[in-house]
Amino acid sequence: MAMPRSSAMTVDRATAVSLYQQIADRLKAEIAGGAFATDGRLPAEREFMTRFGVSRVTVRQAMAQLLRDGQVVRKQGKGTFVAGQKLQHELHSMRGFYDSLLQQGVHPKTRLLAFSAVGRDAGAGKEHGFELRRLYTVDDEPIALVCAWLPPEAAAVSWQQASEHPIYGILEKLLKLKVARASVHIRVQPADADVGKALRLAKKSSVLVMARESFSADERSLERSTFFIRPERYEFVLDTFGPLPISSSIRDAEKGV
Repeated sequence: MAMPRSSAMTVDRATAVSLYQQIADRLKAEIAGGAFATDGRLPAEREFMTRFGVSRVTVRQAMAQLLRDGQVVRKQGKGTFVAGQKLQHELHSMRGFYDSLLQQGVHPKTRLLAFSAVGRDAGAGKEHGFELRRLYTVDDEPIALVCAWLPPEAAAVSWQQASEHPIYGILEKLLKLKVARASVHIRVQPADADVGKALRLAKKSSVLVMARESFSADERSLERSTFFIRPERYEFVLDTFGPLPISSSIRDAEKGV
């Protein structure tokens, strides 16, 4: 992709700000201004080397900074691209993953990878007799893979129905099982080979993990799901409200201070 016409720049070698940070800041401003919106692909490293008069190492440091900031993504065999819309999942209300995307004006595509009965030796507890695996894509890019365990009643659900309904839809609309609450745990971990392949992650990448278990009003476990999510496309949001309890001081105040 050609450089933006108005983007000529020489880095300031006298300032305390590192060269790669200056380049990253400039590219971040250009991304925000839509300079790379045509196809989203950033120019090759050599073009940046020529433009800024810096080494390949400096350019790669700048790209790494943009990657850490969630401004760009790397696609294996294709190059570096401007990151898509940052998606959010609000934790202060109970909402399914699919419906959370719809609420943001995003219409994800889904592909059902597995839906079948499993034995207890496969990892399902006595309350979960069915396995479901589904891939979510946005803008033709995979953003999440879910592996879920559903109750034995899911035997009444066809593959077609499972393809057309999100997990909570299967429980509430098809099985008439009301979800009263959910317990959610979030962590980051290295992506294993299967997850990395499904999400098209570079080797040794980390993945955002949302582990969820949903319960009925009588505390029956209705489903247990693990969502593996591309971290540069997703973030979790939690709103908290006062009053704010204030504990004692971190350390005792020193006399005379």
